[in-house]
Amino acid sequence: MSLNVTWAKILGIVLVLVGLLGFFSDGTVLGMFHVNMFHNVVHLLSGVIGLWAGFSNRGVHSKRFNVIFGIVYLIVAIVGFANIMFFTDLLMLNAADNWLHLVIGVVTTAIGLWA
Repeated sequence: MSLNVTWAKILGIVLVLVGLLGFFSDGTVLGMFHVNMFHNVVHLLSGVIGLWAGFSNRGVHSKRFNVIFGIVYLIVAIVGFANIMFFTDLLMLNAADNWLHLVIGVVTTAIGLWA
């Protein structure tokens, strides 16, 4: 099993769990990450796509998922740091979210491109 496949599975599982946890939280996950209904749905959909990519029989799906998902998370981090109001309000982003998205984006893109 390749690193791309493993990472897509791990990310998919974590995102699904975080998305579900967000629905039962008071607006924060782990006491620091802000979430709302839309943010939770994005986590769930991303997680399901990651699981599909990781568990499909073709490694190309997991590699493609990691590259695209990583770049999208990098864009989300940049938009969050730039504090573009519509976007940050829509997803309830805060500084902790932005830093987490940046780390996930860098790691996931790197795995997708070089693993």
